Amino acid sequence: MPIYSHNRLGILNLFLLIAIATVAPTVFAEAKYPVKLEFETIDQQAVSTLLNDQSVPSIIASSWNKANEKFSARPPSGKIAQYDLNGDGVAEVFLYLSGHGLCGSGGCHLIIFQFNKENKKLAYKTARSSSDDILILGSVTSGHHNLAIRLMDGVSMTRAEAYTLYQWRNADLEQTDETILFQPPKDNCG
Repeated sequence: MPIYSHNRLGILNLFLLIAIATVAPTVFAEAKYPVKLEFETIDQQAVSTLLNDQSVPSIIASSWNKANEKFSARPPSGKIAQYDLNGDGVAEVFLYLSGHGLCGSGGCHLIIFQFNKENKKLAYKTARSSSDDILILGSVTSGHHNLAIRLMDGVSMTRAEAYTLYQWRNADLEQTDETILFQPPKDNCG
């Protein structure tokens, strides 16, 4: 496939994602908590388009670009998930970046975007180093659902046994000292 077509396809996928996030009704209204986020892989061009927005801190886009250049044989990857964290009817977009050059002892990069109604586009909200094992909790602080993230060491790629509680304060996601151990569902097979 020609590069132009591949890049164009990635950008079209990104615009489709933005359109879905802005007009799709929230389907989680009657969800039972916790809700596990389900991530889907997106191509590098779509990730670059999101990260090169002027609202994203330049260090994040720079880290992504450097990792792609340095590790071109095994480039980093991006995955997205959506959930309406503040009940405004528009899902926030979670972007999880992992791979060589992006993960360290604090885990890999998790970035949350929120739709900006004034500019009609996704805008950077907050970033954390962590993992893609994320639960949306029923509890709310500062108007947003809290998260439970199963932290990962990005060097050894080992995950903690318990989830760490994250709460919102002044529109920023903050890690707490509280951990939560969720029991896996029982296997009801014969």
